Amino acid sequence: MLNGPLKNKNALVTGGGGPAMGSSHCEKLSRLGAHVIVFDKREEKAEIVSKKIIQNGGSSEFIVCDITNIEAVNDALERLKQRNPIDILVNHAGISGMSLPFEKITEDIFDNMLSVNLKSMFFITQKLIENMKKNNWGRIINIASDFTMYGSPLASHYTASKSAVLGLTKSWARELAPWKICVNAVAPTLLKSELTLASVGEAFLDSESKNAPMGSLPDAEDVSELVAFLASPSSKSITGQTISPNGGRTIVGI
Repeated sequence: MLNGPLKNKNALVTGGGGPAMGSSHCEKLSRLGAHVIVFDKREEKAEIVSKKIIQNGGSSEFIVCDITNIEAVNDALERLKQRNPIDILVNHAGISGMSLPFEKITEDIFDNMLSVNLKSMFFITQKLIENMKKNNWGRIINIASDFTMYGSPLASHYTASKSAVLGLTKSWARELAPWKICVNAVAPTLLKSELTLASVGEAFLDSESKNAPMGSLPDAEDVSELVAFLASPSSKSITGQTISPNGGRTIVGI
């Protein structure tokens, strides 16, 4: 295991096999010394991230699980708690779904969005909080979206799910403060990434970058730097906050 401020800490990242932020969070936490559990339903991707961490001198394992199957999640986390109780939880897993007019969002689409983005986060955190309370130390970082700050057309179901995450963050922060557990949300904007480029096109991405007061958009590493700080002992006085790495976009409401 690498030395660093998170040495002897166990960190679990849901959706840790993701090609952008998920894997970036895992690798950054590992570089700070944490033992990283990559929690993802995609076995191949989770294994790749975990192996890369180990090859770079870090400590890691991966768990394959569908976060919408709460019974399977509970079973997997119960086994994990016996060998590596969690100190740091990054609730990263989520979906953005299809862009849809409000009136086209069916009950099934809405329920699936909340199941992935909200319900799973609630029960995963509930299952893992015991060790943090026992140790009087813990970090929970919930990944939201800057859509919660100014809304977004054609994404009301997604925005609703991420707005609920901010409510959970504040409630958990107040409830868990007596145990020195810090709970914060990170609300990224549109990221500079190959995935984003393929989704929205170069012209749109360039336009959004120029519209941001800083003249650029963050990449996954920028977000992971913030996640890592919030996971560290240095963030001991920060809880119940939502921080958005967005190049200043929310200043001007774009």
